[in-house]
Formats: sequence, structure tokens, C-alpha cells
Amino acid sequence: MSDLTAEPPALPQDPATGLGTVILSTSLLGDLQVPGTPEQAATLQALAARAAVYATRARGDGTRRTYRSAWRAYEAWCNGLGRPPLAGDPETIAMYAVHAADRGLSLSSLRVALAAIQAAHRLAGIALDLRHPRLVMLLEGIARTKGSRPAKQATAAGPEVLRRMLATRPGPETPLGARDRALLLLGFAGALRRSELVGLALGDVEAVPQRGLRLLIRRSKTDQRGAGQAIALSANPREPTLCPARALQDWLVFRQGASDRTGGASDAALPLFVGLSKAGRLSAAALSDKAVWRLVKQAARDAGLANPEGYSGHSLRAGLATAAGEAGADLAAVMRQTRHRSAEVALGYLRPAELWRNNASQKVWEDASGNVTKSPPSKDADAEVRDRQGQPRNHGKRMSGLGAKACRR
Repeated sequence: MSDLTAEPPALPQDPATGLGTVILSTSLLGDLQVPGTPEQAATLQALAARAAVYATRARGDGTRRTYRSAWRAYEAWCNGLGRPPLAGDPETIAMYAVHAADRGLSLSSLRVALAAIQAAHRLAGIALDLRHPRLVMLLEGIARTKGSRPAKQATAAGPEVLRRMLATRPGPETPLGARDRALLLLGFAGALRRSELVGLALGDVEAVPQRGLRLLIRRSKTDQRGAGQAIALSANPREPTLCPARALQDWLVFRQGASDRTGGASDAALPLFVGLSKAGRLSAAALSDKAVWRLVKQAARDAGLANPEGYSGHSLRAGLATAAGEAGADLAAVMRQTRHRSAEVALGYLRPAELWRNNASQKVWEDASGNVTKSPPSKDADAEVRDRQGQPRNHGKRMSGLGAKACRR
């Protein structure tokens, strides 16, 4: 299916310019109203026929939703001011950036909005230079004013939080309880994004005796082309209720008996996690990523956790990365599990633990406490400050005494 289709002008032509409006339908951003003539509509139609056949897969589902929402907000603002959204005008984009920043849009969200606006212009074949000096200077001013610190992230759900969440779920002897437990434990141990978790197929999971599970992540936020990445989830035999391998085994008891199974090779492509009726009957439809978000939110509320609204589907992924850092895992090990491409992003999860590991102030207090027990300090506090700052000590009193003796001589 093509991403682009073009229709003849939908609005009357402007007598001054002879232009009407060509409706350019896209799967990424919806309908775009492009100024043009019937001849240009034909050109766009030809372009749609030979290009962008795979454009629907150029962005993930989450990105498409975000881009469409950002574009609609920009389009509504332009229409309210009587400005064409697809004019390729950096001045219009700059004005919108000011409007969005004043309304509280974060710098990162503003950059996403600009990416969506640029994508719309590219789909319409209209040039737009986001590196225009006026726009670059404005964005730098917004960054300096608002700061580039990212918005508050989801609260990390570490092992103790996970225990409390699991305690609120039905038992593994029920389809709902088994599925919820498998979702929570695989999502945590694999540091999986919501889309990755619900995107797992039956053939993507392999039990490895005496070790745990091997998962194949076929497609992810950082692997849109589907190269695939394998990760390992270690079993936790010391605590079976907190073991992803055991949780998956409990869920497969129900999943393998579902009506969509045929017993053939085609079963490997079926979704691992599917919906449930109120009676506990399994459907053939894969779960949406929002189901994971709802599960984590509800489990946080049921567990009586502080600030339950701070938890989301990302809490499982953040929880594993943060707990790994606290347990002493190095950056390479964390990135291998989370599959982060950016070391800077992965370090964000390790920094809370790194702040306290080999902390300089701790070393100072330990040294100071040791000196107190061994012998009294030989320096007064003021002298120590001067020594730290490289300033000469004040020997005024001593010099006065020497001077007096010299006078007496």
C-alpha cells in the first residue's frame, strides 16, 4: 500500500495565483492540504505511485501517533492565523515555536513537533530549511531560557516494587494472573519497551535449561528495519514468584490451549500475549501496548505505592536498568540488555547509583573519622581552610612575639 495519494483541488482556485488546494493523503500525518493546480495533482499522484510504497513503515506506530498529533496542533494554529501550514516559511515555523514554548511545551517536545512539520513538507515535496539562521537562533534562545533538562521520567519499578505489584495480581492458576505476571516479569527482566513486549510471538521465546529464557526482539524503536536482537533473561530459582522463566511457563499452559493454535509451524508467528474475555477466554488478537501501560498503573495503585501516577509501561524497563546499576553492572552490560544505542541515555539510569559509589564526600568523612580516633587534629579549622585554598597562614601573633624579643635585645 502506498503512503501517498493525491486528489484534485478541493477548494476554489485563487484568482490571483490560480492555485487551489490539493489533498495529499498520508498514513503518517493524515490529509495534507497542499497549494497546487490540477496538473500538480497529477504529478503528485504519479509520485505517490512510484515512491513511498514502504513509507508507512518508515516510522514506528508510536512515532506516527506523535507526529500526527504534533502536525494537527501546528495546522490548527496556522489556520487560526490564516497562514498556510505547508508554505516552507521558516518565519512561520519560528512564530509557532514561540507560541508552543510560551504554552509550556518542553524543548524535546518542540523538537519532535518540528520534525513532524518537516516530515509533512517532505511528503508534500515542499522545501523547508530548519537550519535557517532565524530559527536556529530562536531555538537556542528557547533552550537557554527553558533549559534542556528532559521531562520527569517514569518512576523505576525495581525488584521490591515488582514484588509488591505481583502480590496484587491474581494467582498464576488463572489466565489473567498468569498473563499479568508474565508481562510484568518479562518486561522487567528484558528491559523491554511496551511495543517490544506485546510484539513478541510464540516463536520469539526459547527456554534455555538451567539458564532462563532467550528472547528475539524482531523490531524495536532503535531497530525499525527489523534486523532483530537477541537478549537473555536469567531465571531466578531462588525466588520462583520473581522468576520470568517460571512466569512464562505458567502463561504458556493457557496460551498453548487457545483456539488459534493449530499445532503446526505457523503457530510460531502467533502473538505471545493476547486479550482475555471477562470469563478468562483467550482471544486471537495481540495485546496493544496500552494494555501494558494500564497493567503497570493499576498494579501500582493496588500495591499502595507512593505516587502511583508516576509509574507507566516504561517503569519496568527503567527498573531493570536502575537496579542493574545499583547491583554494580557496568555500562556495557546494561546497554547489552536495554539495547540503547546512546551511552549518554543509558548512563542516565546508572547515575543514581554512581552518585553514591566511591563518593568523594564519603571518603572525606571516613578519613576525618579515622583521624579523630587516632589523634587530635594538629591544625585549627581556619588553618585547614587556608591550606586547602593555597593561602599563606596568618602568623601575625607569632611574628609580633619575635619582634618584641628583638626590641628587647
